[in-house]
Amino acid sequence: MPRLLVTVKISKGFETWTDMAKSLEDEAGAEGAKVVWAGANPDETSVYVMMDVPNPEFMQTFGLREDVKKAREDAGADVTSTTIITQIGDYWLSD
Repeated sequence: MPRLLVTVKISKGFETWTDMAKSLEDEAGAEGAKVVWAGANPDETSVYVMMDVPNPEFMQTFGLREDVKKAREDAGADVTSTTIITQIGDYWLSD
């Protein structure tokens, strides 16, 4: 399963984006995707997300579905700015 590091610009802050992402967890999970980690830059204008996806095309097939796109836009995400930074091979999270 590919693991991707993705970024997107946001305009309504990290908490609003996080609430939206949590609301999509079950639906994304049913398609084999999971957010591993997410964080925002200090002024909360960009989000960085590491996620497991069933395939690299997932960002297009799920992320741009009209209902998902609307939820993302309503939460302040600039959907057109979504960028896959890189595929992640291995990682470490400190306690």
